[in-house]
Amino acid sequence: MESANSSALNRVIDNVDDFIDARWRWVRKRLGWEGVPAIQPYVGYANDDRVWFHGRVLTNVPRNTPSIEDGWFENVVAMYQRLESDEVVGVTVEIDFAGKRHRVVTDEEGYFHLETSNTPDLRGKLPWQMISMRIVDSNLVTAEESTTVSRLLTPPESAQVGLISDIDDTIIHTGAANMLEMLRSTFFHNARSRKPLAGVASLYRAIASGVDHDADSQNNPVFYVSSSPWNLHDMLEDFVELNDIPDGPVLLRDLGFDQNKFLAEGHSHKLDKAKSILATWPKMPFILFGDSGQEDSVIYAELAKLYPEQVVAIFIRDVDPTSESTRDKNVATAIESIRDQKIPFHLIKDSTEAAAVLNQLGYVSSGWLPTIKSDTERDIKAES
Repeated sequence: MESANSSALNRVIDNVDDFIDARWRWVRKRLGWEGVPAIQPYVGYANDDRVWFHGRVLTNVPRNTPSIEDGWFENVVAMYQRLESDEVVGVTVEIDFAGKRHRVVTDEEGYFHLETSNTPDLRGKLPWQMISMRIVDSNLVTAEESTTVSRLLTPPESAQVGLISDIDDTIIHTGAANMLEMLRSTFFHNARSRKPLAGVASLYRAIASGVDHDADSQNNPVFYVSSSPWNLHDMLEDFVELNDIPDGPVLLRDLGFDQNKFLAEGHSHKLDKAKSILATWPKMPFILFGDSGQEDSVIYAELAKLYPEQVVAIFIRDVDPTSESTRDKNVATAIESIRDQKIPFHLIKDSTEAAAVLNQLGYVSSGWLPTIKSDTERDIKAES
């Protein structure tokens, strides 16, 4: 009953939020405050049969490049501008890729979604395909002025394994288990001043390059799944690039109170996104990374039960490695729940532990181990 009441309350709040957004758009239009629509594209992905791509049309797309010199005030202002998104409803976005043209219309939150099987085989020797798009029916911006580009992740046939990773406290220090710490790191820092988990960049590059391929290339696909809102997408993409972490689709969720939105309870969004990825490449094995601060161990155990032939290893970063806690017990319970499946499932203190296991499993080459070790030691020293 309590859950039903909470869901009903969330729906009411979400409806009120939608009503306020609609009235504010009306006021901006009446006063001539509409702004110029611009596309914020997200990275999509495609298999042999289908393409998934989406983005958002806003009048306040983040454009400022973060600086290590930015103080807390500049960072708070930048974060406020991200969260106070001015979405553009009902405009048509034309999307071109692989010689095909598609049209989609933005919804009440400014998002557009393309899922289509009307495409030729996009897979080749490279893991990325370019995609272009433009707004075609706005009287505030021309198609040429609004044109932008993004990419589709198209894992080549040589891909050996996929990586699905959480973000907060898995690749980036967030303190998600502590609300005050999470707010401080999110609002008072930016993509340049926030710090990655020790050794995560070289560990993920080792997985992404594959054991038989050029260490500087990305052969295996990487996906980032988080309960953070889409409003943080640009910051998280910048963080991945600035810290030399392998590129990949960053899959977030909407900001609001309805089911699968950021302010709603639970992390079912993560499970749904991960299930979609696994179902998209049913013959590809996947490695899963998360942390003990949230529900990642439970989510990944459920994935292992649903896809026992695909989930080949699970790693949970210990957010408080110097002490035994309820979080550790929760991870132990998740590990025990799939023990009969004999899937490697580890609570790890740092990247070197994961690298050693993955080396034994054949997913990380021995040549990477010294680099991962030295990078982990360097990053730990920098944190202290």
